[in-house]
Amino acid sequence: MKKNRILTLLFTLVMVSSVILSACSPAPVEEAPVAEAPVEEEAPAEEAPVVEEEPEVVEGDMDATFGAMLAEMAAYNTIKADALLAEMAEDAPPFLLDVRSADELTESGHIEGATHIALDQLGEHTDLLPALDTPIVVYCGSGWRATIGMTALHGMGFTNVRALKATFADWKESGNPVAEGIPEAMVLDIVEIPENLLTDIGAATAAAKDMGLHWGVLPAEDLNTNLAENADLVVIDVRRQEEVDEKGTIDAPNFVHIPLEDFVASQDMWPSTDTPVTVYCGSGHRSTMAMTMLLSYGYADVTSLQGGFGTWKDAGYATVGGVATLADNYSTMLANMEGYNTVKADGLLVEMIEDTPPFILDVRSAEELEEQGHIEGAFHIPLTELAQHVDLLPSFDTPIVTYCGSSWRATIAMTALHGMGWTDVRALKVAFADWVADGNPVADGIPEEMVLDLATVPENILAAVDPAMVAVKDLGTHWGVKPADDLNLALGENSDLILIDVRRAEELVENGVIAVVDQEMIALPLESLVADSSMLPADKDAEIVVYCGSGHRSTMAMTMLLTEGYSNVTSLQGGFGSWVEAGLPVADFVPAE
Repeated sequence: MKKNRILTLLFTLVMVSSVILSACSPAPVEEAPVAEAPVEEEAPAEEAPVVEEEPEVVEGDMDATFGAMLAEMAAYNTIKADALLAEMAEDAPPFLLDVRSADELTESGHIEGATHIALDQLGEHTDLLPALDTPIVVYCGSGWRATIGMTALHGMGFTNVRALKATFADWKESGNPVAEGIPEAMVLDIVEIPENLLTDIGAATAAAKDMGLHWGVLPAEDLNTNLAENADLVVIDVRRQEEVDEKGTIDAPNFVHIPLEDFVASQDMWPSTDTPVTVYCGSGHRSTMAMTMLLSYGYADVTSLQGGFGTWKDAGYATVGGVATLADNYSTMLANMEGYNTVKADGLLVEMIEDTPPFILDVRSAEELEEQGHIEGAFHIPLTELAQHVDLLPSFDTPIVTYCGSSWRATIAMTALHGMGWTDVRALKVAFADWVADGNPVADGIPEEMVLDLATVPENILAAVDPAMVAVKDLGTHWGVKPADDLNLALGENSDLILIDVRRAEELVENGVIAVVDQEMIALPLESLVADSSMLPADKDAEIVVYCGSGHRSTMAMTMLLTEGYSNVTSLQGGFGSWVEAGLPVADFVPAE
């Protein structure tokens, strides 16, 4: 109890002390109220605007697509009809693309199974095309547009495209599968071609339609005119170096050589895009590929030489360089000959007394000269040795007159000399016996040999002419002579014998032709023998008999064929005239349509 009182007393003392202390403390300073910054209500979060991403533009690299084509091509991306037929029969045939106009398909049909896109619309209808690695074969009427289409598709990125090297007419006439009209379009939507490639290459295929004659075709005659009239024209040769070295080039002031294989890699050699350009190759295919590429790169005026360098040269237009060939030399002969390169006795007698008489060449055998003598002033090389002794002959432009016993060998020699490069050679159209009988100048025996070494004939030509001059001795009855009775007998025994009539068309129409039953008869004027050599038989071992009016032109043609590798060619003795005189069968000439 006492303890509780003490605790109460202590508590009271503490409370009193607290009150006293509080009274003695200074009054607290009242702080001014601090205005609080108004709390802004948080604005509702705005949604970020939806930015539509522009689709990524994938630029196509034309250098890469065309470069790949040139690096990987085989046979310049061509295919022949028989090979295409074989592929069409396989389990996975190629995709066939007809790039002719709708009118052409409506009129003549299309290859069975083909898809149709006109060439000038190729860039607008890639939705009709298959995957980029699908084998595609493009075709048209002649092969020209097919080449443009094939090249354009490679430029767009397709990797396995070839051009059919056959005309549609030939395909159809050969009985190959054809369907009528225009095939139904089938939208595939498989490929995406970069827009820049579609624009540039599509424009190129459309523009080609109005270039040159049509689709960039430029005939040789037009190029010759353009070279004379347009000083800015650039001519680009896309053949390989060995072709240029061997055959020469077109003689053009602004000339550029870029092999097709290096075409894209050699853009530094291309002229400016506004320059008029004509491209050429051997036949027209490679130059059309190059033309298509140039148009795709924005060139405004590009053409491709129709028929290529071969057509240009055959037409006799200016060329430079190259190694001469038999065909070149024969073309020159045919273009420049007068009187079929013959001279009569009285004409030769006049020339022999001039200040510069012709070089007279006797091509009979040594035995004949020993027995009969020779024309005074003549030189002697037997026909069988003609190509072995060019060291005994004068320079290429020296006038030469050849002669023999009857003029048959003289014609062979005259033709062969032209083939070897001599430019002024004629055959004497008189038998040596008649020359002697008329009292014209003759010397005894064999003239002394004189080595001149003034002309060098290319080895390739000598190698072709020499065996022909040796072989002709044993053809026919002798020197390629085929009497009319022998020919009539041969026609009865050999259905494979081929007749070639080298007279002019008007002669055939007026006089008729040798009648044949099963044999092939080719009407090919001598003047066109080189230019139209594609008409000649493919089999160089076939039995061939050539004829003309009297035997001279056919002997020229026989010689040309023998030196070009044909092994069994003869010339009808006395020509068509002797055939008619023998009462052998004749037929009217019916020109090919």
